[in-house]
Amino acid sequence: MQIKQALKQINFKILFAIFLTLLIPTIYKIFRIFWLGSFPDDSQLNIASQLSWINLIYEVIQESLILPLYCVIGNCKDNRERSNRIKTSFLVIVIFYLVVMVFIIIFAKDLVNLLGQSNGLINETITYIRLETVAALFLTSWKFFIIVITIYSKQIYLYIILISQMSLSILFDTFLVSNLNFSAKLGANGIAITNIIVNLVIVGLALILLKQQDINFFERKKWSFKWTKIWFKQGLFSGVESFIRNLVFSLVIIRMVNLVNQQGNYWIANSFIWDWLLLPSLALSDLIKRDIGESGKKSIENNTCGYILIVIALISLWLISIPSWKPFIKYVLNAKDYNSIYNIVLIQTGFYITFLFNNCIFDSTFYGYGKTSYMLIQSICINIIYYGIVFTLFLLKLFVPNLLNIVLMFGIGMVLDFIPSLFLFIWLIKKEKIKIKFKNFEIINKNKKTLII
Repeated sequence: MQIKQALKQINFKILFAIFLTLLIPTIYKIFRIFWLGSFPDDSQLNIASQLSWINLIYEVIQESLILPLYCVIGNCKDNRERSNRIKTSFLVIVIFYLVVMVFIIIFAKDLVNLLGQSNGLINETITYIRLETVAALFLTSWKFFIIVITIYSKQIYLYIILISQMSLSILFDTFLVSNLNFSAKLGANGIAITNIIVNLVIVGLALILLKQQDINFFERKKWSFKWTKIWFKQGLFSGVESFIRNLVFSLVIIRMVNLVNQQGNYWIANSFIWDWLLLPSLALSDLIKRDIGESGKKSIENNTCGYILIVIALISLWLISIPSWKPFIKYVLNAKDYNSIYNIVLIQTGFYITFLFNNCIFDSTFYGYGKTSYMLIQSICINIIYYGIVFTLFLLKLFVPNLLNIVLMFGIGMVLDFIPSLFLFIWLIKKEKIKIKFKNFEIINKNKKTLII
């Protein structure tokens, strides 16, 4: 088996750049939590945590509008039309987010009351959510530009923007958030103000850098929106899928976790998995979307073998890292009940192995190839049928939740999700007559002739 030959097809430069754009902000998040935790009480952490519910709205929008762009922009070979699609899609996203931003700002008080925030923190939480909503407009623009920059293989742009982002974040957090004598000590609201300033600057920097690729957002040329029909069609399927998934997660998983009073431990365990353990695989999934979006069938045929090898390597690293989890959770994440959190992560590890293949190989292929309808089908199979049955049993009091049952329920859901995803992937391969080339796997027969599979 010639592993080197299989991995030669993978663009590791782009993969590493995407990974850093995920890793460095995650590392910096720990310092922000430390600064918020240095306040006399936990009120600032409480305020900041309220944004997690609002982020579910942004996640649905992102998966509706931004992720399908890997396909509809990447597969456009005409430079003029590609430039047009980049500029028009950016305009649509900005307008859409402006509408959402205005809506959240107006109804921020109602949303905070709906979330059940403590009475003494309501006003400050409202201000925080409004500020972060403004910051989200520019953050979404930055996520859009990440896709554009990776499509053009300009990872140097990512490094320039990433360095600028971290430098400015440290600077403004020091003066607005930290507990130093000269700091304004604005707490969570200081973080929101920093995010607005920093995200605005990096969006401006991205616009300047992309001008080097003849993408001028301010030139006076007629823009065409005819192509957006394809974009909206793909976005509709992925958006509905994301909405169903997040709605079920909120109504079933989070509700049950709250009932057993383990929301803190479950949240930390979930954050540890998604912010740290899954980080390399999330970078790989973005690379796969980018590659397949640009090269289509050719990328699936030539690169899938290498993608699978990388996923296997990531699983191995995941398992090797197990001894470091408990001290990391205890000392770095500063979790008091670190043993319970460690056990949650350990139990879910086996289930997440199937998720790695599902997310990196299957879902990323569907996104990159523009088959977001397949993702909606698999979501209906699991989120409507499986979780629908579980939730019905819960309402009938035939399923009594405890932390272990909830973890196993969620894990089984991931395993079951693998089944329709695999069948849909095989269906796509056969329907599109795609021949995945496992040419790097060599079998030597008795006559010493090499049989290429």
